[in-house]
Amino acid sequence: MGVSGKPTITHLHNISLYVAGGIISIKAGFADELPLAGMLGRIGFFEHFEVTFDPSSEPPGFEIERIYKV
Repeated sequence: MGVSGKPTITHLHNISLYVAGGIISIKAGFADELPLAGMLGRIGFFEHFEVTFDPSSEPPGFEIERIYKV
């Protein structure tokens, strides 16, 4: 089920993201029916990074900070 609330065909792929000075391997979902390009899902990324969005800046921005779990 996608963010639209309708069933969506999603293609899962293991990919490597280059972020915050390093590489992290995640499983990402891609769908042809999205209104714009983007990846789907949070598993494999947000447990390693804290992301803060700032919609008040022009252009809107964000910060990424690596989380090191012990």
